Amino acid sequence: MKSKARWMVALAVISGACLNGGVNSMAASSDEVAEATAMMGSYEAQQKAAAAARAKDPVWKPACSEVGLIQVGDSRQPGALKNFCLNAEGNILACYAPQEKKNAAGIRVYSPKGVLLKTLPLEIKPGAVCVAKDGSIFVAGDGKVLRLDATGKVLASAASPVANEPVTITKEIEEMVKQSGRPLKEELERMKASLERRRADVTGLAVTEEDVFMAVGAPSDFTYRVYRFDHGLANPKLVVEKLRGCCGQMDIQARDGKLWIPHNARHTIESRDRDGKQLTKFGKAGKVKAADFGGCCEPKNLRVLPNGDILAAESGPPTCIKRFSADGKFIEVLAVTKEEGDCVRVTVEVSPDGKQYYMLNTKRDAILVFGAKS
Repeated sequence: MKSKARWMVALAVISGACLNGGVNSMAASSDEVAEATAMMGSYEAQQKAAAAARAKDPVWKPACSEVGLIQVGDSRQPGALKNFCLNAEGNILACYAPQEKKNAAGIRVYSPKGVLLKTLPLEIKPGAVCVAKDGSIFVAGDGKVLRLDATGKVLASAASPVANEPVTITKEIEEMVKQSGRPLKEELERMKASLERRRADVTGLAVTEEDVFMAVGAPSDFTYRVYRFDHGLANPKLVVEKLRGCCGQMDIQARDGKLWIPHNARHTIESRDRDGKQLTKFGKAGKVKAADFGGCCEPKNLRVLPNGDILAAESGPPTCIKRFSADGKFIEVLAVTKEEGDCVRVTVEVSPDGKQYYMLNTKRDAILVFGAKS
């Protein structure tokens, strides 16, 4: 196949892969499917070889094992649990947004043992959440961001800066469609519709003592942007753009005035100042060494610990949590799950005492709990 774009289209049809975070709606010809199927066979062989090599490497032995599971949604019909974070008390704030139930969206608050303490109803379907040091809750979805107090009362709200921004088709996207050999007008209309829907998505929220950061999809292509607000959700400013993410994923975190980004399609972790200037960057792609990031686009999510260490979560294979120092030195593999997470969000968190780790499992609408091996 001469065109990389044509190969990507066929691969998307077979494997459900995504291109730059956008839904690829193009249909592939029988020849393209046949060739992509052959390439997938080679890919699977490579995956098996990499898994065998990891199994022989003692560095891949995880420091923690799975010790619990917090069931938030229906494991038989997953899709309602979108994201979560922890507050200062160690309680879990879960974004619950079922498609089929009206007026059921909200933040479900669980104890560390998985007991449902309360539900904070919302006017939006939440997809991202974070908590400030003063206990304020910031939650976003449906093209909006809200600031709540601990009881769920809305203190401030704002529209996503891209929610109503006009959608334009870039020359890059138009050229990709031309190379695919598909009907240009029809495919561009599908692309535009996808971009219009995408404007309502908020993929990440992070808060510092001074700022609130929001990650959203760009309206002109399938890249991502980060905007900065004040705590009153006013004065939005674009601070980062042209981030490359896969399968609708672009997490952000913040600590000590710095913004941290798992730039998953680049297999790197980046730190930036509040104005978006890059400070540090580390990471590279690799399926065998524990220090590298495997999968098509990893790491998906991260957390910055009080001592500066970084927890990086990968959807895999394998689905895992790793620890790095602030300057990017690999420290250890913390956890490896028993099942693959596909190309999905795998939010990672740690308890206030540092003894338990949490990871989102969208296949089961649950949160996995890991602790030190006994």
